[in-house]
Amino acid sequence: MADINQWQLPRNEANKLLGWSNDGRGMANKGIGEDIQAHSPNLDALSEATLGDAGVSILALSLASDVRNFLDTAPYVSTRTAMKALDTTKDAAAMLLEPRRVGLFKWTTGDFSTQIAADTQEGVFVKANAIASSAGAWVRAYNDELDPLWFGAAGDGTTDDSAAITGALALNIKIDGFGRTYKVSSVPSSFLLIKNAAFKVGSIKHISHDFLRTDTAKITNGLLYTAWAQDKCYRMRNEIRVWVNEKESHGDGTGRIALYFSNDGGSTFSFGEYLSAKASGQTLWSAGFDGTDEYLFVRVPSGSTDVPPYTYTLWKRTLGTGDTSNYNGAWTKTSITFPTPPGFTGQPVMVHSFTVGHSNSIVVGASYGEGAAAMRSTDGGANWTAHILGTGSSFEEPTIRYDSASGVYCGFMRNGGGGNPRYWVSTDNLATVPLFWTAGSGFFGPNALSSSTVSFDINDGMIHAVTAYRNGVLEGLGTDEHASAFYLRGPITTTSFWDEVEAFSLGQIPRREPGGSSALGQGSVVVDEDKVHLFYGMEERTGVSGGVGKGNRIANIYQTVIFLENRGSLFDTRADLTANRTSNSQLRKVAGIDAFTFPFNDANNWGPTLVSGRPNFVRHVSTLSIAGGVLTLTGTRAGLYVIDTEGAAVADDLDTITDADAFDGDTIVLKTSSSSRDVTVKNGTGNINCGADRVLNTASDQIMLMHFGGSWFAFPYSDNT
Repeated sequence: MADINQWQLPRNEANKLLGWSNDGRGMANKGIGEDIQAHSPNLDALSEATLGDAGVSILALSLASDVRNFLDTAPYVSTRTAMKALDTTKDAAAMLLEPRRVGLFKWTTGDFSTQIAADTQEGVFVKANAIASSAGAWVRAYNDELDPLWFGAAGDGTTDDSAAITGALALNIKIDGFGRTYKVSSVPSSFLLIKNAAFKVGSIKHISHDFLRTDTAKITNGLLYTAWAQDKCYRMRNEIRVWVNEKESHGDGTGRIALYFSNDGGSTFSFGEYLSAKASGQTLWSAGFDGTDEYLFVRVPSGSTDVPPYTYTLWKRTLGTGDTSNYNGAWTKTSITFPTPPGFTGQPVMVHSFTVGHSNSIVVGASYGEGAAAMRSTDGGANWTAHILGTGSSFEEPTIRYDSASGVYCGFMRNGGGGNPRYWVSTDNLATVPLFWTAGSGFFGPNALSSSTVSFDINDGMIHAVTAYRNGVLEGLGTDEHASAFYLRGPITTTSFWDEVEAFSLGQIPRREPGGSSALGQGSVVVDEDKVHLFYGMEERTGVSGGVGKGNRIANIYQTVIFLENRGSLFDTRADLTANRTSNSQLRKVAGIDAFTFPFNDANNWGPTLVSGRPNFVRHVSTLSIAGGVLTLTGTRAGLYVIDTEGAAVADDLDTITDADAFDGDTIVLKTSSSSRDVTVKNGTGNINCGADRVLNTASDQIMLMHFGGSWFAFPYSDNT
C-alpha cells in the first residue's frame, strides 16, 4: 500500500516553490538558487528591450498563416485550389502537396494564356484566381520531361487515365511514363514524345520502344514467298531452328521446306537449307526435338499440289550426344497414320505444335474439320493415341505444351467460328476433354481475332505467346495492307489465362497479298535462356501469280526478341544479342583470279566448285565402283566422277546410273580410273542413252551425260587414245 503521508503538502514559505522531495516520497518547499536554478540574467535584459514594429505585429498575430506572411519560405498547399488563392504579391513559390501532383511551383509573370488553355489538367501551368492568365501563372519546376501523374493519372493500369494523358500530350513536351501502365480509351497517335510508358486500351498494352527491352531483325532475305513459321521453331541443344515453307505465293500449290538456324543465341541465322530441293506439294506443319531425336511431320497431298486429302510422313533423325552430335545426319522417313477420334473423319487437315509429354512421350496437335485433338506417341512416333481437345468445326489448329513442373498440358485453339482464340488446360494427362476459356469480346480490339492461331513456349511457369489478326479486313481496318500482331505473357493457370495475361501490341505487320493469309503473323515462340524469340512472317510485295521469274510476291521471316534479364555486363550471350557485321554469303573469293568458290569438304584436296567465266566440274572425293552393272552416285554431289570396274575386273559394263537426288539438267562427266580396266557404257540397256555403246579403255577417255526424266543422255563423246 502506498504511503498515505506522501500526498500531504507542506506549509507555504516565502520565496520558495513547491516541488518533489529529494527522496520522491512527498512534496517539499524548494529555494530558488538553492534547490532550483535561478533564471538567466538575459531574461531580465530581454524583458526591458523595446520591440520593433514587426516584432510587435508578429507577437500580436494568432494564426500560423498570418505569421507565414512575414517569413521568406514557400507555403505548403494541399490542393491546387489553395495554390490558386495565394497572394502572388507575397508568395513567389509554393509547394503543392496534392497526391500524385506533388511539386514546386513558381509564380512567373508573362502571358501564359496559350499554355493555360492547353493544360486543361493543370499539370504544369495553373492560373491564379486573382490574376489574368495573360499576366502570369503558377509554373511547375521540372527538368525537360513531364510525369503523367502531375496531370492526375494513376498509372495503375486499371484507373481511367484518358483525360490525364490527353492533357499531358497537349503540351507537346516529352513525357516519361516511369515504367507505368496507363489505362486509356485510345492509343496516342504518336510516341515520338513518349518514353518508358504503356497505354492499355481494353486488354492490350501499346508500349513505347523502351518499355520492354526488345530487338527486331529480318532473318531471311529471299525474293520468294518465305513464310509459315507457324509453331515449328525450337531449341536443339544450343541451336535455334526455324522451319518454313517457301513458295511463290500463299496460293501456290508447290513449294519447298526450308530450315534456318542460329548457333549464337539468335544473333545471326544461316542461309536456307532445303529439306528437298525438288518443289512439291508437301508442306511442313509441325517439328520438334525430344532431347535425342529430331522430328518433322510433313503433310503429303494426294496429288502433286497442296490439296486434300492428306497423309503424313514422319522425318526423324538421331542427333547424338555431346561432341558426337551430327546436325546433318540422314533422315529416316516413315509413313504414319493418325487414329481418327470418335466423330471425326480421315486424317488431320493440319498437324500443329510439338511437345515432350508425360512419361517421355511426344505429343502433337491435330486439326480436323470436326474439331481438334492431341496425338500422343510413346514409341517415338510409330504408334499414336488420340485425345479430343474440342468438338465442333470452330475448334481448329491446337497448339500444345506440357509443363513437367506442374504436370499440366495447356495450349490454345484457333476459333474458326468468328470468335477470339481459346485457352485450354488438362490436369489429368489428356484423359478427359480439357476445359477451355475463350478470350472475351473486345480483348484484342473491336473485332474478334478469328481464325488466328496462338503459338507459344513455356519458361519457369510462364507462357510466352505470339498471335496476329489474320488480315486487316477481319481486324476492321478496311484494308489488308496491315494487321496487328500481339505478344502475350502470363502464368500457366488452370482457370482463364485471359484474366491473368499481359498482352502487348507488336504493331502493324505488312500484308500485301489481297485477302490476307495465315502465312503471316501465325508464328512461333522459342524461349532461349534470358530471351524470348518471336518468329513471324511479313509480306513485302505482291504482284501477279505465276508470272515469269520469281519475286512478284515476296514474304520473309522476322524475329522479335524480348529480353527477360540484364546481367550487368557489357555482353552476355544469355541476355544479349550481337550485331551481325558479316555478309552471310557462302561464296569465297579466290585470290589472283576472277572466280568464287562454294566451300565443300574436299579431303583429297580437289578444288571446290568454281564460279567464273567458264564451267567447272568439281570432282567427287572417292572413286566409285560399278556393282552389277549399276553405278550409284552417293555422298557429295559432284560433276566429275572417276569410276572403276567391279572388283577391279579387266572389263565391266555400265548399264544404269542411280542417283536419288538427280535433277533434270544435272550434268556429269565419267572417266575411268585406270587404262588397264575397260568400262563399256551400254546404250539403252538401262537408263543410259549414248547413241551406241561407248568404251572407256584408257584413263583419258571421258563421257558427259545429262539427266532428264530419269534417264541419262550423252551429248559429247571423246575418244582420246
